[in-house]
Formats: sequence, C-alpha cells, structure tokens
Amino acid sequence: MLRFLLIPFVSILATAPACLFGPPGELPKDSSSTEQSDAVHHSDVGIIFNPTENLAEYGHWRSSKIGGGGYLLNVIPNRVDPDRLYAHSDVGGIFRSDDGGRNWYMIHINYHPQSLDCVRDLLVDPENPDFLIAAVGDQWMPQQGIFKSTDGGGTWEKVLDTQVFGNGPNRSTGRILQRSPADENLIYAAPGWDGIFVSPDAGDNWIGLGLDKVYVNDLKIDRSNPNRLFLCAAASKMSNITSWKGKRQYSKLDGGLYRSEDAGMNWEKLSDDSPIEIVQSPVDPQVWFGIFNGIRIASSSDYGKTWKDASEGLPTAEKKQSPTSGLSYRTIGAGPDFLLVGNGSGSFFIKKPIDSPWREVESKRIQGDWFARTKPNHWDKFGRATASIVVDPLDPDHWYFSDYYAIYQSWDAGKTWILTIDGIENTVIHTVAQAPQNPNIVHMGMADNGYFRSIDAATSFSHAEGTSDNCKAIAVAPSAPETVYILAPRYHGWYADTIYVSLDGGKKFHKSPMTNIPKEEKKWRVNSLAVDSGNPREVYIGVSGPIESGKGGVWRSTDMGKSWSWDSDGLPNGDSFFQSSIWDSGFQLSRSPNGSMVAIKNNAVYYRNSDEDTWERSSARLSGSKFMQVLSVPDQEGVYLLSEENGGLHQSRDNGKTWTKILDQGIHSVSVDQNDSQRIAVALDEVGGILITGNGGQNWHPVDDHLPQRQRLKMAFAGDRLVVGTPGNGVFYLPLNSVNQN
Repeated sequence: MLRFLLIPFVSILATAPACLFGPPGELPKDSSSTEQSDAVHHSDVGIIFNPTENLAEYGHWRSSKIGGGGYLLNVIPNRVDPDRLYAHSDVGGIFRSDDGGRNWYMIHINYHPQSLDCVRDLLVDPENPDFLIAAVGDQWMPQQGIFKSTDGGGTWEKVLDTQVFGNGPNRSTGRILQRSPADENLIYAAPGWDGIFVSPDAGDNWIGLGLDKVYVNDLKIDRSNPNRLFLCAAASKMSNITSWKGKRQYSKLDGGLYRSEDAGMNWEKLSDDSPIEIVQSPVDPQVWFGIFNGIRIASSSDYGKTWKDASEGLPTAEKKQSPTSGLSYRTIGAGPDFLLVGNGSGSFFIKKPIDSPWREVESKRIQGDWFARTKPNHWDKFGRATASIVVDPLDPDHWYFSDYYAIYQSWDAGKTWILTIDGIENTVIHTVAQAPQNPNIVHMGMADNGYFRSIDAATSFSHAEGTSDNCKAIAVAPSAPETVYILAPRYHGWYADTIYVSLDGGKKFHKSPMTNIPKEEKKWRVNSLAVDSGNPREVYIGVSGPIESGKGGVWRSTDMGKSWSWDSDGLPNGDSFFQSSIWDSGFQLSRSPNGSMVAIKNNAVYYRNSDEDTWERSSARLSGSKFMQVLSVPDQEGVYLLSEENGGLHQSRDNGKTWTKILDQGIHSVSVDQNDSQRIAVALDEVGGILITGNGGQNWHPVDDHLPQRQRLKMAFAGDRLVVGTPGNGVFYLPLNSVNQN
C-alpha cells in the first residue's frame, strides 16, 4: 500500500503565448506598455475567434478549445494600459488579457490546494493594473475569502478569511469590493456573511464594520462624499462550511437598502425594498439610479430615501422575469455623460442626455456558430442574461459586455460587436470518456450545455445535436466503439433520466423511450451506466430511489435502451441506493468483461459474479468519508478499482468480493487507459492534483501541477494524452511524455 503526499506550492504564472507575451513562463516585459502588435483594434470587424485551439499554456497543460461558458460576471479595463483587461466568472476564476481581449489566460491557478474558482468580484487599481483584490468563494465549497495580488495575478495571498458567494443568487449584479475615491489605500469588502470590512492599508489588514448576515448585491461609494456608502442586499438563505470535513451551517441573510454617512462605521436601513444594483449619475452626483426587481429603473435625488420611476423608453413588465428575458435588466453602466442598461436578450438602451428617456441602441448582432449564435428556432446566445455593461475609461465609444457565455466589445457605441473570448473556458464538466480504438476521439459531458465531441484528441470540442443539456455520464461500447450511450435529462433540466444512443461515434443521437422505467416526477434519476464488453446492445443503469421491484436499483436493457427490466435482487431493500445527482461523484455501477458487476453507494459495495447471481455485499468497509467511483479494468476479468474520498484507492481481483487498498491517499476519481490497463490516473480530493502510474499501481508520480483547477476532476486517456474535465474551466489535456509513468 502506497501513500504519496503532494506538497502545495505557489506555481509560476500560466505560460502565455510566446508570440504575444515573451518567453514561456514569463509575464510581459513591460506591463504598462500599450504597444501590442496583436492587440484588438477598432478597425477589426466581425468575430475574433480561433476555432482550432487556445494559445495559452499552463506548464505542460493545454486548454481545450470550447469557448466561453458559464456566467462571465464582469470585464474590467483600466486607465493606463488599454490592452490590459481582466474578467471573472462564477465558476471559472479570473482571466487576463494583455492584447485588448484577443487572447485570454487564466490567472487563478497559483493558490493551492484550492484554486480561486468562484469569483464574486475583482477590484483592479485603475492606475496600476498589476494590483488586484479578489473576492472568492461558494457556499458549496470550503470557505475562501479575499485575496490580493501585486503582480497581475502571478501570485496570490489570502488577506481575509471569510465566506463569499461567487456562485450565489444575483451574482451578476453590482460590486462587493470598492476603493475610496479619496484614499487609494482604503478598500471596502462586503461579503455579507461575516459583515462589511475595511482595509486601511491596501488590503493587507482588515477591520470589521458589522452589518453581518446580509446578502449583498451591490456596494457603492459616493464620489462626491467618500464617507457616504450604499449597500444593496436581498434576503436569502445561504450556507457555509470551513473545510470539506466541516459541518455545514445555514443562515437566513437579510435584505434591504442601507446607507452609511461615516465611512461604514454605522448603517441606516433606508428600505426593505432594495435595488439589485445602483449607479451614480455621471453628471449630477446627487442623483442615483437603481434597478428594482430586475424589471424597472428608478432614480433618487435624496441619497436613496425615496425613488421615482425612471424607466421611460424601456420595455417593462409588472412581474419579475427570467434573467434571459427581454424584459429583465440585471446591469447598469455609466459613461462620461450617459447611462447604459442591457436586457436579458441582448438589447442595449442608452440614456443620453441623462434627463432624457431611454432609447434602444441599434446593434448589429453577431452570427456565431455556437456562442453568440442567433439562428432562427435556436436558443439565442448573443447577450443572453447580460451580466455587465462597461464603458472604457479612455474611450466613451468603446464598450464591453458579458453574459451567460462570452465577452464582447464594440468600438462604435454598440452599433457592432466583436466576440473576444479566445482562452476563456468557463464550463463545468461532468464526465469525459475515451474511444478505445481511436485516440483522436474524446467524448465529453457538460453541465448546462450537454454532450460535446472531439476529433483531435481534445485539442478542441464541438457540440453535437440530438441530446439535451446536462450530460451526466457517457459509456462507449468496448466491442463496438461507434455505439455511444449518454445519460441526460429527457427535456431541458438538471437531473438525468434518459439514455441517448449514438450509432456513429457521437455524431448523432436518438432518445430511448425508457420503457418500464418508473417515471414519477422528481422521484427517479439515472446517473450511472455500464455496457457489456461483448454485446453493445446490452446496457445497465442505476436508478435512484428505494430499492424495490419496479422502482429504484439496477435496470438492464438488451435492446439498446428501448425496454428495461429490473435487475436488483440482493440489493438492500428500502434503501435509496443510487444517488439522485452526481455533481461530484463518479459512476456507481461497473461491469467486467467476465460478466461480473459491482454497484456502490456512499458507504457500501455490492457485487455479483454473473447475471444469474444475486447481489451480495462485499468486504469493503469505509476508512474515509464515502465511496466515490467504481470501474472495471478493461483487459483483466473480474478486476475493479474503487475510489474512496479521504480513504484511498482499492482494488478487487475476485469480481468485487474482497478489496485491497493500493494507494493510501484520498481519491476523488480514477481512470484506466482502455488500451493499456497498467496506466492509471487518480485525481486527489482535498489536496488536489493528479497522480499517474504506468505499472498498475506499483509506483505513482505527480503530473504537472499547473492545472488551473485541481479538485473535483474527471479524467480519460486519449492516445498519449491525459484529458481532464474541470468544475469550471472546461477541459485540459497533458502530453504523457511529460510525465514519468514508471
């Protein structure tokens, strides 16, 4: 039994493209220079998008080309370097561009073991774009806090341990970090759970100002009176854990509009009805504008005490709308003498002069292939759920906006837009799968967007039609790899309940009728599947819910999923065996070439020697917190691997009856090369990172530690590459010749 300890360290900055940023591994030589030969210029028209590959490197890791993804919350320029831009997202961390947005690279990788994933806000010094303050965290992960960088994201230091909700409700609205206009060293942070904080020394030390247990949407400072602060909050129930093993705490957070007249020392609640975001008039500092309930704009001339409607010229609604609605407004921005709002469907409105009605900006929409797509009878992705609208401080006609998927720029005050997202990968990956007879094919399942396929060994991925969103699991038939099964929702949604089948290697799919499977709404989910190694028509799934004939348990199909029979004799009756969701866990069901099977739940392992046998409980017992994933070794009959969170990697050589621990390290997931079963990769849980062996587990070696996200990883092999799906930055691949596997 082996134990391998990974020692966290601060890694070097991601290697930017040498042609743009100098030698690999180095920051640009002069971060203040505006002379960038490949920078975006206003003369460029159309889409700036490289469809084949991302240029940025992270050590030996390369980012697969997918493009965009989950909510991009803000774009942040500065006043001294027009080519330096930052952006941050709800699950994908922080991105930096040094060429005006033509190429981006991730800068949240350099804090271990957890990377800076869910970023609620990013404060950039407008006069020194190397100085950054980031508010990072999510209620479902261990508490993170406020981080500081003085080298443009090359290194990060945690300066305040507090709960932040980077992926929470209303995350696209407002700011929770602000710098005093009177003192550049005076910085405010409003994470909410622990209250409001102020730093008098540029983020090194923090002082609590009270007002805890509020859910903050926006924090603003009056530029004409820096002692006057406004805080917009919304009532919400949230939770917190301080470590993966910690006990989760729930709390109701208050809402309302608050104001302080003494730099945050004391707060007055002005109203229970708060805007979700406010902005100060650029021409009259006494006037403030706010978005109320996401459907109307109002203005105040008495510092927030009273508000009057200021929606004239805008399409409005009486009731709250979806963030993707054309009647929904989630962001408001300001230029030197005008205001801007964007709705949820890609339209923008300008208020110029300030006392005039709003008028729509006549914009030319981009016709993108995937992100920015605006095709009839398809989901319109341009400007969907607009998160930010930003005016360049150096050019009032140069605008940026971000949305659910991407970042755009306009140099003609919104008349035409350019898609600028090369290097931004911001998607959550549920699963990746190997095509054993073709090293160029990689199958991938994504949250929210469904199934993707690569034909170039994960260099890039394209979306396949015929499936729904949230592809949870993929299985390739070993004897006929053109037969591919995936699990996803029958319609659009989060939970998987339907098998989709492809007979051409993932180009097209058809939906299984799922005959005989229970269909009580919200009571059954399907997240694990296994295909017989000799018969591609024979497939097994794990259905959640109590084990009972005709209900939860293992189900079998011999006709590619058209009809099903219950196959769970021996599994513990009454227990909810299979999980209803697999946000973090892997397959709970596996089948060996000899016809044996293993099924796992959080705290128990069951096996059977053949289809004629009943399920029995194995000897495996928890030493950590829970069993995470089981898989069979492809060319060894009756051999299985089992990962255990905080417990290790176990192996069985007798169809799952008995188990031996072969690696004493907490394991999140495991992958075996389908063409070489001696090659195994494991993704570690709490310490993060990946170990690999080329001799069946006798020796383990760490791979390159520059992967931008290091926890909750999904893996597959593709020829001489290791392919890794992340929980927020899409897919990466690593040439295995960079790793000592023996």
